[in-house]
Amino acid sequence: MSTLLMALLVAMVLPLFLGNWRASLFGLCCQGLLMAWIVVEGRPELASPDDWLTLVDLVLVRGLLAPFFLYEVLSAREAGARNDVIPPNLLSWTFAGVLVLVAFNFASSMVPEAGDERQTVAVATAGLLLGFLVLSTQSGPFSQMVGALRFENALALFELGGASHHDESILVHAGQLVVFLLTIGLFRWYLETVGPSAPATVLSAGDLPEGPTL
Repeated sequence: MSTLLMALLVAMVLPLFLGNWRASLFGLCCQGLLMAWIVVEGRPELASPDDWLTLVDLVLVRGLLAPFFLYEVLSAREAGARNDVIPPNLLSWTFAGVLVLVAFNFASSMVPEAGDERQTVAVATAGLLLGFLVLSTQSGPFSQMVGALRFENALALFELGGASHHDESILVHAGQLVVFLLTIGLFRWYLETVGPSAPATVLSAGDLPEGPTL
């Protein structure tokens, strides 16, 4: 596996084990910047406007803007450092490792020939499955946002590894970027409104409504 893809896989997996919201945002930042590096390495000439728009998407929006917007809100609210995006137990960590293995086995089945394409599919599939893991195991707003952004980054990596980006018009790509920016703005507004976590209210016995008595 190439060094960049290995680093990208680490940026997807490691924050799951750290349980820190700063680590989660730093992981998202690294994912965007590493994908941009992959683009520069694969298309060194950057001949088309779409290539430059892709770099703007990966570097400025995914790598810097999205993590910074969420960081700014959490820092202003003086959020506690601890924020697990998956349950902090051995079962969840083992399941995350199993999902990575499943992703590599899936890539081997989908791409028979070894090479960059298979590795890209494997890492993108791992990112997709780990994003699903975050979305399905945690209900806090911040964790859900991190899961959604992980999911989006995995889809972006799929596009980088395929031929679909060559068939898209620059207007379609620009429209997708605008929608993503609006999504980040919505995430920021919601996080400012409800906070990084919204725990369910626990009712004591005295708070329960009184039922009929015999």
